Amino acid sequence: MKLRETETHQAELETKIEELRRSREELEASRNKYALLYDFAPVGYFTFDRDGVIQSVNLFGVRLLGLERDCLLNRRFEEFVADDERFVFDKFLRTVFAGKGKETSRLRLSTGGQQPLYVRIEAMVTESGDECLAVVMDITERRRAELALSESEYNLAKAQSMTHVGSWSFDPASGEVRASDELLRIMHLSREETTQEAFAGVVHPEDRETVMAHLRLGIEHSKSYEIEHRLQFSDGTSRWVYSIVEPSVDSAGKVVRLYGTTQDITERKQAEVDLRNKTNELQTIFDSIGDGIVVYDHDGLVQHYNLIAPKLFPGEIRPGCSCRELFHPEAPTLPQDCPVERTLQGGRVETSLVSVREGVAPLYVDITATTIKDALGEKNRVLVFLRDISEKRLQEMHLIQTEKMSSIGVLATGIAHEINNPLTSVAGYAEALLRRFRDEPELVRDQRLDVFPRYLEVIIRESYRCKGTIDHLLSFSRRSDGSATEVDINDILLEILELLRHQQGYRQIRVTTTLKQDLPHVLGDPSGLRQVFMNLLVNAHQAITGSGLVEVTTDCTDDAMVSINIRDTGCGIEPHAIDRIWDPFFTTKETGKGVGLGLALTYNIVKRHGGDIRVESRVGEGSQFTVLLPVWQKQAEG
Repeated sequence: MKLRETETHQAELETKIEELRRSREELEASRNKYALLYDFAPVGYFTFDRDGVIQSVNLFGVRLLGLERDCLLNRRFEEFVADDERFVFDKFLRTVFAGKGKETSRLRLSTGGQQPLYVRIEAMVTESGDECLAVVMDITERRRAELALSESEYNLAKAQSMTHVGSWSFDPASGEVRASDELLRIMHLSREETTQEAFAGVVHPEDRETVMAHLRLGIEHSKSYEIEHRLQFSDGTSRWVYSIVEPSVDSAGKVVRLYGTTQDITERKQAEVDLRNKTNELQTIFDSIGDGIVVYDHDGLVQHYNLIAPKLFPGEIRPGCSCRELFHPEAPTLPQDCPVERTLQGGRVETSLVSVREGVAPLYVDITATTIKDALGEKNRVLVFLRDISEKRLQEMHLIQTEKMSSIGVLATGIAHEINNPLTSVAGYAEALLRRFRDEPELVRDQRLDVFPRYLEVIIRESYRCKGTIDHLLSFSRRSDGSATEVDINDILLEILELLRHQQGYRQIRVTTTLKQDLPHVLGDPSGLRQVFMNLLVNAHQAITGSGLVEVTTDCTDDAMVSINIRDTGCGIEPHAIDRIWDPFFTTKETGKGVGLGLALTYNIVKRHGGDIRVESRVGEGSQFTVLLPVWQKQAEG
């Protein structure tokens, strides 16, 4: 019986021993497992005493501090803390041992590396109260990200402040509005006023409907947009802002948030207004200049021009046209001839241009090209002045022609003198021969000479007719000395008509005269009065194309004035030109047929004689000029 009990007891002991062995093996395995987890955990495990001396450390902690485990044990942890944060660790350690809960702190370690090491440490005192268990996590990357984010936020805030750009977001579902500090400053709102209603209340009443319509467009159709509008504040002031809005959508395409930036552009808008005003002012000055002005860019393309320039060259001066089209259309580049290209190479260019086009009178232009220097000296431009000198050029040509005619007149006067003397001799010898025929009857009876008297009479008559014409020409060309004498107007008119009668172009025009007999004389300058009636009669003849009629009438008026009427059946004068015909260099004749001085000289001569000149004209029917000259007082009194 006892043997059986002993065997049973021994079996139980063996069973318990086996269980203890298995438990020890499991405990050892568990211990190895947790030791492995302890050493290879992704955080550092430390045990500190009250002085912060390291009692134990795992492998991560070893790698974190950069020393072997044996070198770390029994060293103060604060030796690895940055100098300026050691007081933080001391305070943290005292707080841990003074309390019973877990404490957390962030530290910057100094482990000899080039980059600082940031850690987050969590510690809690053990039950004995003599040690604390600490978990140290490497937060360097997160800390750097936080610093970068903080720096970015700071830079963003500064950039927004400097550029007056605020950022915001809006949640259509909740109506939540988030705004940056700069946006609140722009909107004159406080942080507590960051609501949809507050923002809408700042929008100018006249712009509110447009702003809300754009906002609904962005929410309902997920459309990004840009908008400029005004803000109006409680103090009555207003500002201009410019907003860019982008929607953020979910996977279903629904807008979950609107993100926007708003910039204060008040100064820019004012600058734009000032710039437009200045541009309008300069353009008005530009357009008021009588010369054509063109600005060419650094590529020789038209950039700006005034109103006159395209009137001179409508096809060649248009936006974007090259200088080649105006100055050298026959070749892509002619820098030696093109004033624009020469000016871009440096210097000032003065030249001229003659434009000849079919069906249009030649255009003479003076050109002055000057450099407009670029502030950076890279893209200079050219300012070109185009002065139309066509009228001046034609006047110069007319004056040159007038001088030529004057020279020819002087030459003709000299020739007339030279012809006049031989004609006198011819007429005298012919008269002598005719007297001899009359004095010697035997010559008359000679049948061989029976036609001689008739021939001599023709020679005498025609010689005196030529001599009379030459005398009229000499009288007309005789230089006036300015003295006033008694003048018979009828005689002067007959002299002028006699001269014109021999002109080739006037032979098909019929001239009638109604000259009053016993017309009172006037006191005046014969040469000047000859010039007056020559101008009027020449104008009357030139106004007629083909056949026509010129009527010359003289009479007396009741107020002791001699009236001379010269009427033609020519083309007449346009009503708008009637008041300008007395202006110097104004002419209604075709180019090359008049310089515009005749009527101006006529007017001045008549006024100098104390008279008056009038004109009546109808287009297509003709004109009538009336000259009134005062009767010579001595004759009037007699």
